[in-house]
Amino acid sequence: MRIEKNQTSKIAQQADGEAASSQVSIHCSKKARVLAVFVGFLFLLSFHRVLGQESSTKLSPTESYKAALAPYTATRSQANDLTDADKIALGIGIAQASRDCLALSSDSSAFAGDPKELFDLGQLCIFGQQFEPARAALVSYLALPEPPKREQALLLLVRAFLGLKEPDNAEAQVSSLVRDYPYDAPIHAAIDQVIDNLEGASAYLNDLAFKLCTTQSAATLPLLRNGRALEGENGSASAATLFADAVRCAALPHSSSKLNSYEDLAAIVQEPNWIGTADLAPMSSALKRQKMVGKSAPLTSLHGYLLGTKGLVPRAIQLRRGTVLLVPFTLWSPSTPEITRDLAKFAPQQAIYAITSWRANTGRDDVRSNEVLEGLRSWQRTLPKKVSILIVQDSVLSEFYSDTFPVGIVIRDGIVLSNTVLSSEGAERLLGASFAENDGAHKSN
Repeated sequence: MRIEKNQTSKIAQQADGEAASSQVSIHCSKKARVLAVFVGFLFLLSFHRVLGQESSTKLSPTESYKAALAPYTATRSQANDLTDADKIALGIGIAQASRDCLALSSDSSAFAGDPKELFDLGQLCIFGQQFEPARAALVSYLALPEPPKREQALLLLVRAFLGLKEPDNAEAQVSSLVRDYPYDAPIHAAIDQVIDNLEGASAYLNDLAFKLCTTQSAATLPLLRNGRALEGENGSASAATLFADAVRCAALPHSSSKLNSYEDLAAIVQEPNWIGTADLAPMSSALKRQKMVGKSAPLTSLHGYLLGTKGLVPRAIQLRRGTVLLVPFTLWSPSTPEITRDLAKFAPQQAIYAITSWRANTGRDDVRSNEVLEGLRSWQRTLPKKVSILIVQDSVLSEFYSDTFPVGIVIRDGIVLSNTVLSSEGAERLLGASFAENDGAHKSN
């Protein structure tokens, strides 16, 4: 099963779970970008349109939050997962929440001592992506004597600080959560979000990420060794998710030591409890992807069809000479165009090959699909010029254990320098740093 770790669901998950105040369910796709570009564009349009409208009645924070969620809640009565209708409703709701947050935060004296209204103001502002007013409301809430939803407020405050680009302050809130509450799925998700924002940013922030990795591993590795996932009243995190996080922590650059050894992680995969489970394959792939780093690429060359302006052109890409940057992807991993633009900034002189297969996109036989071809042509117009789409056999993706998309693979002179799921800006930074460091060493030789 191929699952994209794409961040289209982060705000949607908040909306589904009343801003993550009670129930949180984490899947392999949990680490996604805030919204697809489409929703961001819609947000700008609807935001300016709504700003021109005056509300005839000033609602309370609680009422405003429910009103902002209403269009999205109505569309979610459908069975589909985040349809276009959901995205439209979500964009409208975000715009309304943004407007109401700013209006209510400008004069909050009427509910300054009301725990429920202060908490809902924090939720409203988080939903509307107004992170400074959210921070102020949540700090005021937490300063009240015995706030009834303290744990949920700390979780929201983590998101506020991350929105303000202050991951070190977000880490402090996580430390409070771990100290004061049992380790559960929402806390695990909050740690993940903070690590995503810390890793690869600086040596100091890498140390904070390493500290959080230590906390995660202490809580989750015993579960995995006993064939268990993270389950509780506040939601669950699958074993595949927990294991992928442990692998990520094992690969995190750190000057003093390694947190998890690959031998220990391999022993977990070999536990009899995992035989026949849906978690085993993604767990194995996550470990094999990372263990490939520093070793010879499984192929000497890639053979496929380049998507040209007039048709499909046969192309062979040599992997034993020079540097090759590959991005395995599918059409249902909508963050790929944005990620390739980021990678183009990391490596401005490097050609990038976005590789996919027919089967990866359809889940059926690995044969040409006109629908997929049209989709790829449409995508090609959104990609940087240096990014080429190469359609390969599905077995090529399997050779690199690409069952989660999109992935960044750097190969230099036949050696794999990176093979990581590009699930966060932190993962992109680490890939860029690896590329730059090895590129400098390569040129000096």
